[in-house]
Amino acid sequence: MKTSETISLDKNKQRSVAAKTKKLKKAIKSGKISIREDRKERRLNAEKARGLIYIAHLPHGFYEEEIKKYFKQFGRVTNIKVCRSRSNGNSKGFGYVEFAHPDVAKIAAETMNNYIMFKKRIVAEYVPYEKRPKSLFHGKQSMPQKFSKQRQRLKNEKTKNKEIDDETHLNQCRSRLTRLQKRLQKINKFGINYDLKPVDVPKGVNKKVSH
Repeated sequence: MKTSETISLDKNKQRSVAAKTKKLKKAIKSGKISIREDRKERRLNAEKARGLIYIAHLPHGFYEEEIKKYFKQFGRVTNIKVCRSRSNGNSKGFGYVEFAHPDVAKIAAETMNNYIMFKKRIVAEYVPYEKRPKSLFHGKQSMPQKFSKQRQRLKNEKTKNKEIDDETHLNQCRSRLTRLQKRLQKINKFGINYDLKPVDVPKGVNKKVSH
């Protein structure tokens, strides 16, 4: 008897399914039938066959389009990624270039490493597949055009005026005093004794700043 809580198969149908499954396994094993790779596997296999380089100290104005035009001289460029800020879309000064062939990527990295471009020394390194960042060229990229000045201003105001609890405030004060202490120690190495006394320090935070 069939109910909503149980699943059963007719014996004749079950035998037929088992026979078809057996034939299908034999066909796959012999190579007569090939299993289609899913999108993720195809992407991973394509990434293994390509070469990736990491580039840093990118000069201002040397972005996706400019990078593609420049690196095309080495070989076919398949992907480009300029790492950008999520808050305003501006370049962070480093990125990645993917080539169709690993050997081309190695040559490009060797050639461009320590290359002077617009008064900046370019850093270029070949990235093996094992060290490749996951999902590097997937998802929407933050671009400056997506962030208007008004949106940036509102976001900055919201961040600065955000309400925080007492524990977070104490941690922020400790962090500021620690940074201040490190700066005073650097100044002291040059023979400059600077007397500084912090004010409005909340309770629970050490007010002493050692040189």
